[in-house]
Amino acid sequence: ADDKTADYYHSRGYAHRKRGDFAAAVRDYTVAVRKDGTHFKAYFNRGFSYDKLGDYDRAIADYSQALRLDSKSAFAYYNRGISYDRKGDFQQAIDNFSSAA
Repeated sequence: ADDKTADYYHSRGYAHRKRGDFAAAVRDYTVAVRKDGTHFKAYFNRGFSYDKLGDYDRAIADYSQALRLDSKSAFAYYNRGISYDRKGDFQQAIDNFSSAA
């Protein structure tokens, strides 16, 4: 059995992210959110990693889940806006940037 915590996987995922290994980061963040479905940072950072991998729909979904957990996170609105912008959905991007302000 895996007795490591969600925080352990989040921290390891963050180390992968800092090295630029976004695919490995996604794998560890995914384990973190399976272990703790309320782990804001794991959703947020997985969203960031998906964005860097060009998977904007998954990035937006993770930022949206992060915002369900913390609706006041300006960083999550801002980053979700960036993902919408990269996807070409400029109105959604503007709406998110406005919410971040």
